[in-house]
Amino acid sequence: MKKIVLLVLGLLFLSGWVSAYQVNIDAPDSLTVGKPLIVTGTTTFGVGTPIDVVLYYQLTTTTEIHRNIVYVQSDKTFKSVFDTTDLKKGTYKVEVPANGLGDSINMRVIQLVDREDDIYLVSPLNQSFSGKIYIAGNINGDENAGVQIEVTDTDGLLVFGPQYVNTNNAGNFAADIPISQTGDYDVSFTDARGFIGTRTISVVEQLSPASSSIVTQTTAFPSVSTPFAASEPPQTATPAPSSPILPAASIAVVCFAVALVRIRKNH
Repeated sequence: MKKIVLLVLGLLFLSGWVSAYQVNIDAPDSLTVGKPLIVTGTTTFGVGTPIDVVLYYQLTTTTEIHRNIVYVQSDKTFKSVFDTTDLKKGTYKVEVPANGLGDSINMRVIQLVDREDDIYLVSPLNQSFSGKIYIAGNINGDENAGVQIEVTDTDGLLVFGPQYVNTNNAGNFAADIPISQTGDYDVSFTDARGFIGTRTISVVEQLSPASSSIVTQTTAFPSVSTPFAASEPPQTATPAPSSPILPAASIAVVCFAVALVRIRKNH
């Protein structure tokens, strides 16, 4: 009887020990390349416990991309953030390696999508300071749907938005964003399908004429490649006018003909 009681107590203790150390994580099912991947979790580990959160790329094999060590907070939660700026689109997974975690949900699969080609700016990426930034462009597939714009300065401080700007029936939009100083500004675009991408606009005191012309050329709407200009037709050398003086060979022939005529007359 005592053995049975001890066995039951042992099983209860074991199940209690296993359930006491669980980790459950959460992450988005899909994310646009360039947007931070935020992984959150809850655990029954003690406050201050270090936890490994690992990002893998999955193709034919699984490759570790980055590993973060985070710590359990006072409310038994933790958070890990991964930068996806330089990652390519595809299938990824985040995981807290299972070390006796029981039935924890410690892995999530994520699809990274690349939407950089969905936006095209026609406004210059380099502008002279005028108290505002001019932003204009086209969003692919967002006709009459609007686009959300958010602007941050060099220090990452929010300057504008997030605020929706209307798009017309061709997906075109335009907006003037008020600013108070020169510098680099990151402009982020989001639509109903999610984050699209970020463009950096540099604002300086005054652009030189040369810089202005370069900006205009590099930020215009895409155009068909201009073929190289047809080369000038080769210049054909104009022959010099014939000399009135006959060459020596021609003179000899003429003399021979005159002599022959004279001989015939004599005969």
